[in-house]
Amino acid sequence: MKYFLFGIGAIGLAISFPMHRSLAKEITLSSVEKNIRTDDQVYNAGDFGVSANAGWSVKKKTLHGGMQEGVELITIDNGEMEIDIIPTRGMNVMSVRGEGLTLGWDSPVKEIVHPRNVNLNYNGGLGWLDSFTEWMVRCGLEYSGHPGDDNGRLMTLHGRIAHIPASEVTIKVDELPPHRISVTGVVHEVWFKGANFTLETTISTIPGSNTFRFDDTVTNNSSQEKEFQVLYHANFAKELLEKGSRMEGTIAEVQPFNDYAAKSLDTYQVYDAPAKVWADEKVYQITPFADQDGLAHFMLLNQKADKAVSFTFNVDALPYLSQWKNEDSIENGYVTGLEPGNTFPSNRSYERKMGRLPKIAAGETISYQLEYSLLSDRKEVKQARAKIDQLNKDRSVKIIRKAAH
Repeated sequence: MKYFLFGIGAIGLAISFPMHRSLAKEITLSSVEKNIRTDDQVYNAGDFGVSANAGWSVKKKTLHGGMQEGVELITIDNGEMEIDIIPTRGMNVMSVRGEGLTLGWDSPVKEIVHPRNVNLNYNGGLGWLDSFTEWMVRCGLEYSGHPGDDNGRLMTLHGRIAHIPASEVTIKVDELPPHRISVTGVVHEVWFKGANFTLETTISTIPGSNTFRFDDTVTNNSSQEKEFQVLYHANFAKELLEKGSRMEGTIAEVQPFNDYAAKSLDTYQVYDAPAKVWADEKVYQITPFADQDGLAHFMLLNQKADKAVSFTFNVDALPYLSQWKNEDSIENGYVTGLEPGNTFPSNRSYERKMGRLPKIAAGETISYQLEYSLLSDRKEVKQARAKIDQLNKDRSVKIIRKAAH
């Protein structure tokens, strides 16, 4: 049986990045409240009152043709890497491109599909797959994970948040060096007498840096306590995924999702070459441990260990990581997902049964912080591995061999 579990979510109030900063200027790109939308344009340092000689820019453009007609794309170019953000699709990130290294994958879905062209209920709740192509897709918020029934209601694959356009989108730049560049979006997931959530996400980077981060909040605007799920579905291939690639991290416990994944449990950290014709998915449920600052540390590195991505997330809000290994053919989509979340990607009813389904109080706001670094040479990769090795020193991973399902 196939399990479409590409989960990825995230959340928590704990570890915080420095947020007190003086902003030179804020430019609104689109706003429901102000009833405005700017035309396609390139913004540079001079537009924000900082040195006009800075080698960075933020570009807004509208895509045309086919299923992507009308999709808006915002590209942050910090001089070292480019980050493509999609406000039309819940502030997902299409790809991140650095020197010789890309975060993303080659999906059979080649266009950035506008949400109006997606029916999430299609194919028994698998309509989400009709537009699955980005590097980072947030899943949730009312529910995430595998499609299926929950108290007589169909829970579609990975929820709705990735197919809701942002209501407010702004660019901000710090007045003082190093002039952090931030794009903020506000996305509302709401239906009458039901869910009433707001996602506010800020995606930011420093000019010339190989690192970027997400500072996200989820707020329950309802007068009632609500169940909720968040998953950060980050998908990797390109230069990072090949035979012999490895996933490493601060892992406390791992369990295979089903019997098929259990057969390869002893090599869950290592990747195979793409299949020639077809291969099923493997999913592993990982419980990470945190460092003294409350952060889990993970990385994916290629076979030569000279290219990698490393990332951290706050474990109090994102206590789980789902590893999705889709070692299928290149044509079908050779990809792995490393997905921090506040549950594993089973159907909501199962996560409730297992005691993992969290609740958010009326009026409560929960914060999530994730930071990613593109490592393009052997020295940088070695340093990142050494940090994880040091954190893992004198620790062992609890292996649960019995499949979760």
